[in-house]
Amino acid sequence: MRLKDKVAIITGAGSGIGQASAIIFAREGAKVCVADYNIKGAEETAQKINEEMSAKGGSASRGKKVAFAFKVDVSKEDQVDNMVKTTVEQFGTVDILVNNAGINEFIPFPLVQPDDVKKIMDVNFMGAFLCIKAVLPIMTEKMYGKVVNVTSIMSVIAGKGQAAYNASKGALKMLTQSMSVDLGCYGINVNAVGPGMTRTTLTKQLFSNQDMVKWFEEKIPLGRLGNPEDIAPAILFLASDEARYITGETIFVDGGMIATR
Repeated sequence: MRLKDKVAIITGAGSGIGQASAIIFAREGAKVCVADYNIKGAEETAQKINEEMSAKGGSASRGKKVAFAFKVDVSKEDQVDNMVKTTVEQFGTVDILVNNAGINEFIPFPLVQPDDVKKIMDVNFMGAFLCIKAVLPIMTEKMYGKVVNVTSIMSVIAGKGQAAYNASKGALKMLTQSMSVDLGCYGINVNAVGPGMTRTTLTKQLFSNQDMVKWFEEKIPLGRLGNPEDIAPAILFLASDEARYITGETIFVDGGMIATR
């Protein structure tokens, strides 16, 4: 019960890494706002959590939900503010924010248009920025908070056709470091997890090509692609008080791929 009585907001929690994180957070005692633009996925995640907790005899079995779904476009400030407001109304506060929502498009740089860059930056970077700003008054008032940004190994490794995505994740990695300097005096830890090649909705098309899968597996020391369940425990660790003296860091969970570069 490493997150007992804690309240977390996890964006992009309707599938993949966000979903796996929401589930493990609830198992460790947290109440969770399952936020996603894909409301169907968010509702399925929240339902799965509440059913599991109810079966285990948790608070959901006593008529209190452990998780609720919320539809949000993290690039829209009013929607983000409403997400935080609703979480406080449901659970009383916010202790943990996991910025996991993200998008990508594979476009060779000569073909990239300004709108393509803006779209990706608005979600991957500005979305995290807006979410952090929205929870900041709550966390600074109680002098406690955990922020975990989900970046990528692509924040430090360039990928073909991913200029905008690389830039957005690199910016988020540096935002993590900068915020840790500014917010440490408020008792707020700001860290990041950088997943490697992981099977998620975002990479489904890429990994439908078995030759591509084989190519990546040969470059990963552990010899396989990652799964969301491989990434979520690192997010959990940084969101817990076990990581109370860690801030401004990025933990890469990549099967050792960066070590080969």
